[in-house]
Amino acid sequence: MSFRAVIFDVDGVIIDTAHIHHLSWREVFKKYGVNNFTFSDFKEKIDGMPREKGVMKILPGIKPAEVKKIAAMKQFYFSKFLKEKKVKIFCSTIRLIRTCRKKGIKTAMASSSRNARPILIREGLFKLFDADAKGAYIKKGKPFPDIFLRAAALLKVKPAECVVFEDAPAGIRAAVSAGMKSVGVDRDGKQCFTGADMVVTDLSEVSFEKLCRFFCGKKGMSRIKRKK
Repeated sequence: MSFRAVIFDVDGVIIDTAHIHHLSWREVFKKYGVNNFTFSDFKEKIDGMPREKGVMKILPGIKPAEVKKIAAMKQFYFSKFLKEKKVKIFCSTIRLIRTCRKKGIKTAMASSSRNARPILIREGLFKLFDADAKGAYIKKGKPFPDIFLRAAALLKVKPAECVVFEDAPAGIRAAVSAGMKSVGVDRDGKQCFTGADMVVTDLSEVSFEKLCRFFCGKKGMSRIKRKK
């Protein structure tokens, strides 16, 4: 099977707004009696999920009308904090995307966040992608494979011809379910990426040549050992 496309989650892989998302959720959940919603809670429980699904995960049994209200409140806080804090861009990811494009590999973004596209446009990065899966509008979000299957369909490639780059366990599970190769980006060394073909701390550890070898009948990507 040939290597034809790369699909990227956005937050935590291309840009870093995870802490802004966490602060936003923390402010909202405090109003509903959840007073110690840590960054680890965010990463392990709702990172990568659509807003409404995240609300129901932390506040089970909440009424549908209230879910929409809470999701809107979270967006309010996110927009507020985003204006106050600078967005970090992971340059190693941008270099890999540019290299893949030069080699004729198709590129797609697949984020569950409605904020991903506006932020990438603002930072001048949206033009690097041939397709946007618009994951926030897919009924079954990660860990279901729908978002990545849509990305592949938009790119007109087979799932087995794609490599997914994700920083959330739910995203890796979605990629595996979609029948795609996957690379887990574990920047803090605390995530469990069951099923990932490779786990790295940063995409500087991934080269275009390694991706090509992945599709050349060899045993695939070896799991990179983190530096002590």
